[in-house]
Amino acid sequence: MRNAHKLIDSVYLSMFTLGYKISTMTLPDILKKSLFLSLKIFGIGLIIGLVLLIIFWATTPSAYVIEKFEPSLSTEVYDRNGELVYTFYLQKREAIRFSEIPRNVINAFIAVEDKRFFEHNGIDVVRLIKSIAVDVVTLRPAQGASTITQQLARNMFLTPQKALIRKIKEMILAIKIERTFSKQEILERYLNIIYFGNGIYGIQTASKYFFGKDVRQTNLAEATLLAAVPKSPNLFSPIYNYESAITRQRTILKLMRDGGFITEQEYQEALNTQVKITPTTITPTGIIGAYFMDMVRNYVISRYGEDFLYKGGGKIYTTMDMDFQMKADSILPAMLDYIESSYKLKPAKKDYKNKKENPDSETPYLQGSLVTVDPNTGEILALVGGRDRSESEFNRVTQALRQPGSAFKPFVYLTALDNGYYGTDKVNDAPIVLYEGSENEWKPSNFDGKYMGEITIRKALALSRNLATVDLALQVGPEAVASYARRCGFTTTIPPYPSVALGALSVSPYELTAAYCTIANYGKRVRPFFIKKIVNRAGIVLEENKPQSQQIFDSTTVYILINLMKSVFTEGTALPAITSYGWTRPAAGKTGTTNDFRDAWFIGFTPDLITTVWVGFDSVRTIFKNATGAGVALPIWTQYMKETLKDQPVKDFAVPSGIVFAETCDESGVLSTQNCPQTHIEPFRTGDEPHEFCKIHTPSPVQEKLRKLREVGGTKD
Repeated sequence: MRNAHKLIDSVYLSMFTLGYKISTMTLPDILKKSLFLSLKIFGIGLIIGLVLLIIFWATTPSAYVIEKFEPSLSTEVYDRNGELVYTFYLQKREAIRFSEIPRNVINAFIAVEDKRFFEHNGIDVVRLIKSIAVDVVTLRPAQGASTITQQLARNMFLTPQKALIRKIKEMILAIKIERTFSKQEILERYLNIIYFGNGIYGIQTASKYFFGKDVRQTNLAEATLLAAVPKSPNLFSPIYNYESAITRQRTILKLMRDGGFITEQEYQEALNTQVKITPTTITPTGIIGAYFMDMVRNYVISRYGEDFLYKGGGKIYTTMDMDFQMKADSILPAMLDYIESSYKLKPAKKDYKNKKENPDSETPYLQGSLVTVDPNTGEILALVGGRDRSESEFNRVTQALRQPGSAFKPFVYLTALDNGYYGTDKVNDAPIVLYEGSENEWKPSNFDGKYMGEITIRKALALSRNLATVDLALQVGPEAVASYARRCGFTTTIPPYPSVALGALSVSPYELTAAYCTIANYGKRVRPFFIKKIVNRAGIVLEENKPQSQQIFDSTTVYILINLMKSVFTEGTALPAITSYGWTRPAAGKTGTTNDFRDAWFIGFTPDLITTVWVGFDSVRTIFKNATGAGVALPIWTQYMKETLKDQPVKDFAVPSGIVFAETCDESGVLSTQNCPQTHIEPFRTGDEPHEFCKIHTPSPVQEKLRKLREVGGTKD
């Protein structure tokens, strides 16, 4: 308290002394002293101002940084037909070159934002003085004075916050920008960077968003409406505040007329032009092929980094067929809903409570996956990795390892066919007990618990007879089966045991489909891929992927297998596709069911498409009793493939040179006679076809006599 009193006394004493000195001074002395003090204060202020200017100049981005600055651009993903599928972005922005921007768009922005743009060097001094005067009179910042260059500086490096320091930096940056770029370059950058609301940046993206068209196609009325929005994207949004936007648009039209940018006639025509707003989502509603996009995202980030994907403005051209993908996205979940409801499976998806807590995890309800590939090129055309991407990001096409069961059997038959077997050869569908290892007894059985004895290879494959397939695997050797499967494209370790004939291994649907492509492509192995080309914002191709193939097996061998697999549809386990689900096209395929009905598969292909469907629980438990591939996966496959191919011409599998056909007796395996009860038209390699006729089903003496009589002209009454 004492110190405070002393301080007050000292201040009073100083004021008294100063007052006394002034009272004793003459007027010239007072003026002299005041002038000296003013100059001193001005000098100090000037020095401080210069120091601050130097500091601000040094701390704002250099010309090099300004020149190298690139705004965040959206990266677009396209399907194989050039249709936009998805956009990765932090800011939705599509850049456009100055030379491509319509003159009316440029003039509209100049008229409303900076009419002396081509006259100043970054700062419009006349407009600045006028703005300060208005602000002083109104006692508030009522007048904006930022030039287009200043707005560009703010959008590039600063924030919209209204503060004196930010304004000074903005002006310094504007000068630097003017010294770095031409006026045209400034306009190009400005028109590509400004904000239009709803996460939309740049005039190209805004035009597509508001009008559903490229900015190059806009008319004068639309150009001025675009120029109306950036001042206040919410207040002047043509979507949410159409009348306010049109009012400002008319103001801009008047400014353009008064500024000589347009004629009176153009002005009147634009006033009378009704602008139609057709809001278009930059990315289609929802995510088409969500699991497919996950694969794209993960691949691009691993190769080029997150900045390229979310800010780079590149274009990614994929192998997806958006029409196929949309059908797959719709049909698979709908069919799984139907199965779940029909068999009252629990827990049902609709009762699942732990949604989105851990999207990477598996789910307790019934799941499924679908993948479609062009077997001739390896292009992945559609992929659905699960029932609901928002509840589980686990991609069951590429990540789930499941037993293929009987879906593996074609590789056993391929091994046999490539080693001289034909569809007419016999295998034994009979009980068998084997020992895998020193102590492990393996006693396979058929699905129906019955035995058919000796049957043809065609019948064994068509009806998916387990014991007959094991018999064939033992004849050719499990090691050979494993080797042939690897040559088809399997990368998983395949155990060389007899049980592998029935699919006793774990593979992903992706890997199984890749191996099946070798069959569907006549022995030519292809590498499945999903990205065709990646281009950066400058149009430079960063990578381009083309089909890669290698002929592994003779086409005649594989055609014979394809022909046998067609019987799966016409007389085997996939017959319901024809009799119950309306399938009418030539196709080949194979059902798959694992022990305890834990996995249901169907893999089928036409000459141009191969599709794999898997159904099961993530927890590897029974789907329901007798949930077979034919009963669960086949209906999904058929429904999807019918929709996908409905507008395509019907096409059968081409017959390669070196194949001849012969009608054979199922029982004898040689050329059939008219007395053979069951026959098939079988393919053979040229030179291997049978030449003898069936001797089992020979005609009786009476039949033989009648045949001879017919040959000489018929019988008499």
